[in-house]
Amino acid sequence: MKLYEMYYFAFNKSLEPMLFADLNTGRIFDVNQAFLDLLGYAKDEVMVKTAFELGLLPGEDSQPLSIKTKNGSLKSGMVSANDLVHKEKMMRLMVFQEQTENDHFSLEEMLTQTISLISKISEFRDPYTSGHQKRTQKLACAIASEMKLSGEAIHHLSMAAAIHDVGKIYISTDILNKPGMLTQLEYQMLQTHVDVGYEIIKDFKLPWQIPKIISQHHERLDGSGYPKGLTASQIFLESKILAVADVVDAMNSHRPYRPALGIEAALEEICHYKGEKYDSEVVEHCMRLFINKDFDFSFSG
Repeated sequence: MKLYEMYYFAFNKSLEPMLFADLNTGRIFDVNQAFLDLLGYAKDEVMVKTAFELGLLPGEDSQPLSIKTKNGSLKSGMVSANDLVHKEKMMRLMVFQEQTENDHFSLEEMLTQTISLISKISEFRDPYTSGHQKRTQKLACAIASEMKLSGEAIHHLSMAAAIHDVGKIYISTDILNKPGMLTQLEYQMLQTHVDVGYEIIKDFKLPWQIPKIISQHHERLDGSGYPKGLTASQIFLESKILAVADVVDAMNSHRPYRPALGIEAALEEICHYKGEKYDSEVVEHCMRLFINKDFDFSFSG
């Protein structure tokens, strides 16, 4: 499945107005229902127009602009644009967020929307992965806060954690949902999700820390991790935090091949390998969250 196809997978289900257009000619390849509702057009009316006629096709970035509706009025907002290659053709995906009277958009808000879209792709493919990513995100950010990382670092970690397993969209469901233990070959195939996730994320206009965090979240201090077998000093701190949060939630959650092992087993695991596979400071702060601060994975609201 190509990057374009993964976008398209979530395209028609999204509540965000989205449109695919040719980068050079402005020819519209497809538009989702949310965009049609915004513009007031029927789909066949839009498909004979170009993105230029609608006031679209900005540079590959997030920026404010106004688009023309069928009745001639303008809708102001922010467009996040990403260039994708499909069948050797370059096209641009545009996601539009309308600006209401009291809205003030920022680049960070548009980045958050992009992360949300990628997360939805994972959710459509594998609901388990989505729930795991959200819980891991909550724990990773709590650990980072305990360690007093900067607000910017926690924000980058939060975005990375929210989509850290997106590469599993390439993995066969026969492997993801296998009720028994994986064979060595199947496990090797599963491990490719890290590199695949990195390849997906690096094509987005996101802070460089995000793909780096994702690419290292299965590395271990002693070099026993994957995909590169990095050791302690080579691993990004945020990746060390994500690694611990990832393991704790995975062990505490049901898997197709086993029931949930429980939080006690998860904490025993990270304590046993503290300083060997997992960063000691990260483990200590994680333990403190559960033992002294009654951390739990539930979400309010």
